[in-house]
Amino acid sequence: MHDQSRPWTDTSLPAEQRVALLLSAMTLEEKVAQMVQISYSTVTPDEADRWAKLGAGSFLHTLGDNARRLQRLATGTRLGIPVIFGIDAIHGHAIHNGATVFPTQLALAASWNPALAERMGEITAREVAAEGLHWAFSPVFCLGRDLRWGRIDETFGEDPCLAGKMGAAVVRGYQGSDPSDTDRIIACAKHYIAYGESTGGRDSYDSPVSMRTVRDVFLPPFEEAVKAGCETFMAGYESVDRVPCSAHGELIRGVLKEELKFDGFVVTDWSNLTSLVKRQRVARDAREAARIAVNAGNDMIMTSPEFYEAALEEIRAGAIPLDQIDDAVRRILSVKIRAGIFDNPDKVKTTPLAEDPLARSAEAVFNCERHRRENLEAARASMVLLKNGDVRGKPALPVRARGDAGDGMAVPPSRAREVRTIAVIGPNADSVRAQFGDWTFFTHPVPHLDAVPSFRVITMLEGFRALAAERGVRVLHDKGCDIFDPDNHTIPRARRLAAKADIVFVCVGDTLVQTGETHDRADLALSGAQDRLVEELSAVCSKRGIPLVSILVNGKPLEFARVVAASDAVLETFNSGTEGGTAAAEIAFGKYNPRGRLPISFPRKTGQLPVYYNQLPGWHEGSYHDCPGDPLFAFGEGLSYSRFRYGAPRLSSARARATDTIRVSVDVTNSGDCAGTETVQLYVSDSFASIVTPVKSLKAFAQVDVPAGATVTAELALEVGSLAIVLPDGRKVVEPGEFDILVGHDSRSGSLASATLTVEE
Repeated sequence: MHDQSRPWTDTSLPAEQRVALLLSAMTLEEKVAQMVQISYSTVTPDEADRWAKLGAGSFLHTLGDNARRLQRLATGTRLGIPVIFGIDAIHGHAIHNGATVFPTQLALAASWNPALAERMGEITAREVAAEGLHWAFSPVFCLGRDLRWGRIDETFGEDPCLAGKMGAAVVRGYQGSDPSDTDRIIACAKHYIAYGESTGGRDSYDSPVSMRTVRDVFLPPFEEAVKAGCETFMAGYESVDRVPCSAHGELIRGVLKEELKFDGFVVTDWSNLTSLVKRQRVARDAREAARIAVNAGNDMIMTSPEFYEAALEEIRAGAIPLDQIDDAVRRILSVKIRAGIFDNPDKVKTTPLAEDPLARSAEAVFNCERHRRENLEAARASMVLLKNGDVRGKPALPVRARGDAGDGMAVPPSRAREVRTIAVIGPNADSVRAQFGDWTFFTHPVPHLDAVPSFRVITMLEGFRALAAERGVRVLHDKGCDIFDPDNHTIPRARRLAAKADIVFVCVGDTLVQTGETHDRADLALSGAQDRLVEELSAVCSKRGIPLVSILVNGKPLEFARVVAASDAVLETFNSGTEGGTAAAEIAFGKYNPRGRLPISFPRKTGQLPVYYNQLPGWHEGSYHDCPGDPLFAFGEGLSYSRFRYGAPRLSSARARATDTIRVSVDVTNSGDCAGTETVQLYVSDSFASIVTPVKSLKAFAQVDVPAGATVTAELALEVGSLAIVLPDGRKVVEPGEFDILVGHDSRSGSLASATLTVEE
């Protein structure tokens, strides 16, 4: 039964009516307070309590009992408007020590599996909601095209199509069909827009891109977020062609709200309003910044508490129209009602325990058995086998114990290399921080690099030890070198261990302070003595005729050319989360057939950037005089223990109009001796256009399971409308003419078979 004095609490009324009733009862001060978001990590508990009593609309970085206390204060005010609590759940609810830490977005993108991304979102939502929180500041829909940028690990890679599909899946996982469900939370698409395209990979710096390029390259993933029903968007830190995102009315109010019909609310990023004054210097003071931000279309202001008084002064002076305040507050209240926050502020489960075993404490939900299983599957699917060369007539991977019958292996035991002793070496072999990457309890809401996980993390070393112990295989270990200091190493000892092993695994890459927010890099070369370590181990292995396998543990692509040249096999794991060591060991021992494909291209050298696959044509000679033009590893690449062969693509119609959808079919044959999963990729190249267009662009992809020796037909849907270009005046059109439809294993031209589609007037 609802409170008669608060008619907006009547759940039988439509959400729009409830919002209208509440808006009509609010004072100006109460409205503006709803637009304020306070960080619990930057205020004292007493200050937080004061803001809750004042009616602040949101808090972030508030966990456990603190959130429940603030919610009681908020709902005890005159109107009883509850707080919406936000948290940075970038790859799991990882800020809470004890919750599930999934692979990062970049790692997950290597799965090319939106269904898996949706399940990750669902589990993250369950754990965030178990703590009484409502809102995750993710997924990230930015593109990772300049690898110097510190936040590459937070992206779904370099491609708009893949990023859009994976991000939309996470949105569905968070929100479900009903975001008011006690196991669901609100998603936030960020960072709107072109944030990762900042000059020189400098975080929050200017992105010198035109509005045409914004619409053509960076807007499509965010359009997928709107289609998926994402309830909130976050404005980026940076300026776009010198206009700060939080001041960009054309992008926020014009494109997002009016053109795309987005009906949720927009929140600024951290202290964006303050930055308009102190960093970007487009506003003289807080009052002018408040006017700019509200007029541009921002609805909630993150961690700039001066906004409250400044906005009130500007409204009373007539500089901010009241209807814009009402629109912002209407959007905030609408999301709160759709999310069920008015009706169940603490997200208390109403299902009896007997019917829902997970209707228990947050601690029982965090990293529970079901969540660990899904996390392990995510880690397995996210790893990419990049090289697997022959050593004495046999591939370097997989391995098996001598005398092992091969039970549980995904490959025939005769294919596996017999081992009795393995060596696991390298600075990232046993490093939790390197394996987790950014946005965990080590780094947020405040840096705590010496934190101790309250749960078991399976590092690479632990994963190999556990699986080897089951098979009677001995494991030797040495760190080999420090990840920073080139003079701090134990390379001679590592060489001695390698001389005793049947195969050597060396784990190299970067570590926490080299990647993530505020950690941009000018040089992507491996730090410390890592290259030397790999090359000296290679010399030992080569002399003995045994394989050297490099396992890459890294937040983003680095300069791995020397490592790759010195290694017989290379496994990319990125930041693989809690279960990464188990997943890597299972791949190495043949229990799991690798299926990951790169969501991002790898450079040969830092100076070669950018190396993303969908570049524009026209470069004289197509390479630097001192470096090849192609990447070390290309977007879409990845090996399997199976071998796949493609037939010629077939189109359901060779001619089409802009409104049509074409079916593209291709036969995929597994010529290997074990079942495998292939990611079929469809690219399009415009033969001729009125503007310069990319050499090719991903338009669709599908995964097919192919038994050994079998042929499976993969079918992909190509919407002809996706072939549109954005003209310099902003119009989006599909021009008539011929398009090459390219289908195959990865983005390299030699991997793709083609057919021709003619688009008619």
